[in-house]
Amino acid sequence: MDNRTKASFGKQAEGLTLDGARTILLVSVGQRYHEGDKLRATIDLINRSGFGLCTIAVADTLQRNNYLDMSEDEAHAHSLRAGDEWLTRNADTLKGLQVEHEVLRWDEALAHEDYAGLKKLVEDEYHTNPVYRGAVNSTIGKFMERLTKRDEGADLEAAFNGCLKYLIEECPIIMPLWAAQGYDTVIYPQPMTSAMAMTYEIFVKPFHPGKGNWLSLKFKKRAQAAA
Repeated sequence: MDNRTKASFGKQAEGLTLDGARTILLVSVGQRYHEGDKLRATIDLINRSGFGLCTIAVADTLQRNNYLDMSEDEAHAHSLRAGDEWLTRNADTLKGLQVEHEVLRWDEALAHEDYAGLKKLVEDEYHTNPVYRGAVNSTIGKFMERLTKRDEGADLEAAFNGCLKYLIEECPIIMPLWAAQGYDTVIYPQPMTSAMAMTYEIFVKPFHPGKGNWLSLKFKKRAQAAA
């Protein structure tokens, strides 16, 4: 028997019309669920779901915020190179997409004319709205828990500031910017973080109804008879 992986959407897909919809496949470079059999299963699911457009958003230079031991230029170059390598490594898998598709690099999203204004709104919300600040800090807290388990001597202040910078950069793009551009769904293997969910509630739901729906993935092994 040949074990292969099958991907499916969770309950959040119920009631959504995916046929003809515009979707973002959000890729965190370096995560194992965006490689190999799981990536192939994701592409197969997108093909089966009948999307009208799939934008492969390679969130490569977003990761520069995690490289606290590098200069800003070094961190940017390192993360950009990792994105290049991901695209090269997975080129054959991505060729399997049967729906109209395109690639979006993170630097392109940062350069969008609306990004700076949306980022300012998110920053202001963080500083003035304790509910939003709590949601963001909760997401940071979960990362910090994982970090301290790996490295008891980690610089927690630097890590907190890096995480905050990461989220303040990430949230306005993934939620209000892409929703405003007409994307119906965002596909990602993990559930929404509390920071992303609150960004959706404040900046997407009231202004872009029906857009920016989060589709997390479930993976399971399936057995196939060998040829």
